[in-house]
Amino acid sequence: MTELRDSPLATPPENKVFYAIHRIGSRLVGDLFLASYLSSSLDLVNTLGPLHRAATASSGEKQGLAPELLDRILAQQDDTMRWVADAKAEGYHRTNVLAFLSLWAAHEAGHENVMAAILETVRSSALAASAKFKRGRFDVDDWPWPEDRCLDLAQRLDQKAKEAIPDGGWDAAGRLATAYGWLGCILKIPPDAAQTFNEASMVRNVLLHRYGRLSGRDIQRAPHLATHANGAVQLSGERLKLYYRAVIAVLNAATEAVAAAGCR
Repeated sequence: MTELRDSPLATPPENKVFYAIHRIGSRLVGDLFLASYLSSSLDLVNTLGPLHRAATASSGEKQGLAPELLDRILAQQDDTMRWVADAKAEGYHRTNVLAFLSLWAAHEAGHENVMAAILETVRSSALAASAKFKRGRFDVDDWPWPEDRCLDLAQRLDQKAKEAIPDGGWDAAGRLATAYGWLGCILKIPPDAAQTFNEASMVRNVLLHRYGRLSGRDIQRAPHLATHANGAVQLSGERLKLYYRAVIAVLNAATEAVAAAGCR
């Protein structure tokens, strides 16, 4: 979940590229525990809710609350406990979705920041990336660029990579590897991790843009996800962990690639 205060990092901020890499890792660690925190909180509600309801009823009667007001308060507590029971019966799908969208946002924004840091500090990378756009769009003559221009260019590289590779809409791992490759950093993502990462990218889009409803093409790509008659994808705790491990595998590949390229 987006943080109001970033955790302090041991990596010096002047090492812009590795500072950005470290920041991704820090945020992903927080998201690793988010689903557990949420499900544990709901478990507490499930366990202690009836006790809290009984205490509320007893306290309300002792304080002389109007019966209509007390009934409304107790009805709200009953509704909350029903929602928690439904969430548990679904395997905490809804809380897993929140955690997954949060970790994907951390991953996506994080890699854009890493590429922006490379563009800001490595002239050859800036030259190679600017060559992907119309002449003058990103003029290397006035490099080094300010941070916002580097970030703008980094964000645009994903679409360029999508157009440059076969099946770019599905192959999120290939897009990222291609964009990093243009910057001189060769990502070596394990094939199994890349396949899972691509599926996770598709699921992210389905959850965010189609309220979790899979299309026929999505089901062809990942038939094991179509477990519900309405075509909704269910995000279990195990699948969330699987996607998390794929995101970490990509981060590890990027870390090794920028280190091999001599970026700092």
